[in-house]
Amino acid sequence: MPELPEVETIRRDLEQVLPGRTFTDVKINYNGSIKEPSAYAIKKGLPGRQVDFIDRRGKYLLFYLHDSTVMVIHLRMTGRLLLFRDMPALDKHSHVIFTFDNHACLIFHDIRKFGTIYWLPEKRLDIVKGLSALGPEPLTEEFNTNYLYRTAKKRRGQIKGMLLNQSIVAGLGNIYCDEALFLAGIRPDRNSDSISAEECAKLCRAIKEVLKKAIEKRGTTRSDYRDALGNYGLFQNHLQVYGRTGKPCLACGSMLVRKKIAGRSSHFCPQCQK
Repeated sequence: MPELPEVETIRRDLEQVLPGRTFTDVKINYNGSIKEPSAYAIKKGLPGRQVDFIDRRGKYLLFYLHDSTVMVIHLRMTGRLLLFRDMPALDKHSHVIFTFDNHACLIFHDIRKFGTIYWLPEKRLDIVKGLSALGPEPLTEEFNTNYLYRTAKKRRGQIKGMLLNQSIVAGLGNIYCDEALFLAGIRPDRNSDSISAEECAKLCRAIKEVLKKAIEKRGTTRSDYRDALGNYGLFQNHLQVYGRTGKPCLACGSMLVRKKIAGRSSHFCPQCQK
């Protein structure tokens, strides 16, 4: 699933092109991608409306339109948003095609069909499941050592599960949780309430550092992710632990291990992470 760096990369790509552009047509090949309102309502109502700007909240993309409505897209497992200057050849996974007044088209492509699209008045964004319940953005000042420490002390579950909880921190997923915990020297199966204030400070810094570097490298491509221009991310070349099970730790040389933690395959160094 695309995480914060991948979604932010796509947002930045689209923000370079779409603000000020007007929808001229919407073609929907798979109605199941549309959650609110109906596919018919979007096909009839979206053309003629102008994009003001594109924002991101957690793993959600938000297209703010000139008429105070918002199109919300979540890519889920295999979704892509691909931008073309002109209409390209389409395949069976091209489920929604948005065309603009400069002939550019934006294709919502989704092999597994888990991705979702909403189009709502701005004041009704709370009906998008998960969006209104998101915790603070990890790259803001709101997400800090004190917040992380207070939150961890209230919980008895594993730290990996806490970080994956979108109501605690928005946008983190499996890859960047593993990478940040490695950088902070904390095992993903540690109980949250055992993390000290000093460790929380390290973890907070590590999360911000890993996310910034991943955005700089335009995200991580392990399988499905592509940016809005169809290109691979580059951060997979800089991963320290994720996907490196059985390989030597780049810091100490010990063999990296994988363990199912909080329902997810987690990668860590048993020597470097305590």
